[in-house]
Amino acid sequence: MIRIRSVLAMALLLGGVAALAPSQLHAQKKRQRDLVTRDEIVETGQTQQDLFAALRALRPRFLERPPGVRTITAGETKATAVYVDGKPMGGIETLQSIMASTVEEVRYYEPSKAATEFGPNAEGGAVAVKLTKAPKVTKQQPDSAKNP
Repeated sequence: MIRIRSVLAMALLLGGVAALAPSQLHAQKKRQRDLVTRDEIVETGQTQQDLFAALRALRPRFLERPPGVRTITAGETKATAVYVDGKPMGGIETLQSIMASTVEEVRYYEPSKAATEFGPNAEGGAVAVKLTKAPKVTKQQPDSAKNP
C-alpha cells in the first residue's frame, strides 16, 4: 500500500512539473513590448521595407507611449528622438531612411527612461536602433604576389 502511494505521489509530482514546462517556454518566447529584434523582422518577412513601415506592420502601437506614461515636462508633448548605434539622428521620420534588413534590434524608451539614458533631447521618448555589423572581409593577395 505504501509503495502504491509513493508511485502515485511521484506521478503527480512529475505531472505537475510537465504541466509547468509549456507555460515557461511560452514566457521565454513572449516578445517584449519595447523591443523588436532582427529575428522577429525576418520571421514576419518585413525585411524589404523601411524600418518605419516594418514597425507599423509588426506592431502598430510600438512607437506610441504606453498608457499612463507621462513626460517630465508638464503639459507639452516633446517629439520622440531616434538614436542609431548610439548617435542622435533626428525624429521618427528618420526610421523611413533605414532598411529593416539592416537592423539588429529596435528598442523604445518611454520618456522618463529616455531622458535618463540619452539626456534632455529625449524627454519625449526615444527609439534606439542597433544596425547589424558587416562581416569583416580580409583582402586576399593575388596569386602573383604569393609566388615571386
